[in-house]
Amino acid sequence: MKKTLLVGLFTLGFLAVSCQQKPAEQPAGEQKPAEQQQQPAQQPAGEQKPAEQPKSEAKPAQTIAAADAEALAKAKGCNACHALNAKQVGPAYKDVAKKYAGKADAVDYLADKIKNGGVGVWGNIPMPRQNVTDEEAKKLAEWVLSLK
Repeated sequence: MKKTLLVGLFTLGFLAVSCQQKPAEQPAGEQKPAEQQQQPAQQPAGEQKPAEQPKSEAKPAQTIAAADAEALAKAKGCNACHALNAKQVGPAYKDVAKKYAGKADAVDYLADKIKNGGVGVWGNIPMPRQNVTDEEAKKLAEWVLSLK
């Protein structure tokens, strides 16, 4: 009994530390050299440049939101325990999306689980509470549920 309790506490402590890792920052000395930064081409005097048509580089809002949410998951350390397609310490994001697909309260339920943690739904390894705002938790839940 004591051994099981100690193993559980150790696992919980390890998960709490590993899920709260911060992303690595780029060292200050590794910036792009000035010649690699794009500078607008100078037009010779006397010549007029025709008006440029704006390039349509805009991505659909849904793609941008998904990229933002995926970056948020990485920044918050979610990928320490979860992966897109494979079970790690926790379930794969796509497995979670399948389990809760079509459920009306899935976003709120998952946002609560992300923010407050839980145990027992996917096994005995607990998911510790995460250091996210309500908005971040909802954004992450919506992203996970959007995965197919």
